[in-house]
Amino acid sequence: MVLPEGARRDGPWCALAAVSAGLASSLSPLAAEEAGQPSIIIVADQRELADKFCKADSTAEHVVVLPAALFVDSEELICPNGPHKLYRILEHNDPDDFEYYLDPPFGTTDRLGCDGKAGKSIKTIAVNCRPE
Repeated sequence: MVLPEGARRDGPWCALAAVSAGLASSLSPLAAEEAGQPSIIIVADQRELADKFCKADSTAEHVVVLPAALFVDSEELICPNGPHKLYRILEHNDPDDFEYYLDPPFGTTDRLGCDGKAGKSIKTIAVNCRPE
C-alpha cells in the first residue's frame, strides 16, 4: 500500500487506503455483475471513455464516472454500433445544475442511454446508463 509522504501506517491515511482498496475490489465489473449491481466505469479522458464505454455490456446497467469537461463541446463518441452524442443542458427550473447526456445512436437495438445531473461547478460527474 502506498501512503502519502510522512503518513503513518496506523494513521487515518492507512484506514482510508484500506477502505478504498476494499471498495475498489467490491466494485469491479465482474463482482458487480455477479451481485446484480451496475458496474462502475471510471474514465479520465475521451480516449479512455471510448475504450471502456464502447466495450461495456449494453444489456446491463452501468454508472460512468468522468470529467464534466467531456460534455462541454458536444463531442461524439464513436463506438462500433455508431456515434454517441455527449452534451449538457442547463436545467430551466434549476439554473445551478447541468443535465448531462450520453445518447446512443438512433435506430440501434443494442444500446445504452445515459444521463445525470450535477452542479455547474462540479468537475467530475457520474451518469447512469441503462439498456434501451
